[in-house]
Amino acid sequence: MFHVSLLFVFFLVLCYLFNKKYILSSLIILEGMMLMSMVFMVFSLMSSYESMYMFLMVLTFAACEAAIGLSLLISFLRLRGSNMLIALMHFAKNSWFS
Repeated sequence: MFHVSLLFVFFLVLCYLFNKKYILSSLIILEGMMLMSMVFMVFSLMSSYESMYMFLMVLTFAACEAAIGLSLLISFLRLRGSNMLIALMHFAKNSWFS
């Protein structure tokens, strides 16, 4: 099972590198990588029950990352009306912060 999860993480990294057109697809791929890292942690930490706290910490970070990513996506969609990364680059170039 270790090799399957490692292969799936590698596949998701490749998908992330080649699929950068939409923000939503990038967020879904990142969530898949977090899920596979949690599956990998569960299988590697099955022998010791004391280190399950690390799994809970990664699970907490994954939930926070998903909530922050979704809220940023919603606010960006309300502002620009598109979830394409080209619009994000245009927004960063023409923002009032720079």
